[in-house]
Amino acid sequence: MSKNHYQKLRKNSPFLLTAEHASARIPREYARLGLDQECRQGAKDLFDPGSLAVLRILENKLAASYLYSNISRLVVDYNRVLDGRNKKQNTFHSGAMKKELLVEKNGQEKVVTIPANSFSDEQDFSSEERKRYMKYVIEYREDGIRMLSRIKDKHKKAIIISIHSFFPIYNGDKRKVDIGVLYDKSQKIGKQIVMSLQKNTKLNIGDNAPWKMSDVDGGIFGHLQGRNVELVAFDINNKHLKSQNDIEKISKLIYQAIKNL
Repeated sequence: MSKNHYQKLRKNSPFLLTAEHASARIPREYARLGLDQECRQGAKDLFDPGSLAVLRILENKLAASYLYSNISRLVVDYNRVLDGRNKKQNTFHSGAMKKELLVEKNGQEKVVTIPANSFSDEQDFSSEERKRYMKYVIEYREDGIRMLSRIKDKHKKAIIISIHSFFPIYNGDKRKVDIGVLYDKSQKIGKQIVMSLQKNTKLNIGDNAPWKMSDVDGGIFGHLQGRNVELVAFDINNKHLKSQNDIEKISKLIYQAIKNL
């Protein structure tokens, strides 16, 4: 039986690499959320393509700890806080459970309802959202906190590097950023990473773009910032993650930017 998330602790590194949207897996009990094959294949919110492959390369190069989900973000989003202030649909602002899904077919986008996530009563929706959050996300969060505690015991500080990817066109919005560097309270290392990337590549590096960490309440570990925990996320345009060669190039570039932190 598949686990809901995977982890490995390496106390000799101050880094914890995470990928909250690493998997397209929908547990059997949710019956594919009522979505047909066409919707699942064209879905732009099922998971972050390429994010796990980048994490795997980086954790090997850095000999770093890692933690990543094995549940699709359509079941529940591991990088959102429950009852967060950002509940906009069909964007990165969405809450822990989406009601609708953005699908692309033949170059055309459309919004479809997710049957298993749709409830006529808002209280029923909130109840199911909370149920899934407690079942999946809480354990992930608590495991991450325990790992960070052990890393801090060894290094006095822990650095979370979160890996995500995004579609170059989303809901009609053309995103020109190639690699986004996202940070909130970790401004010093965030700026350092941005400058390093800009120095070593001609790619368009987003400084808190195409979105800001504060847009999603800091994500699952945002509340830990400032307690000897640094947090920086990379959001990679997945047009650069289509082949293994592309993935290795992007991973090498990110590795060079963070190895000296």
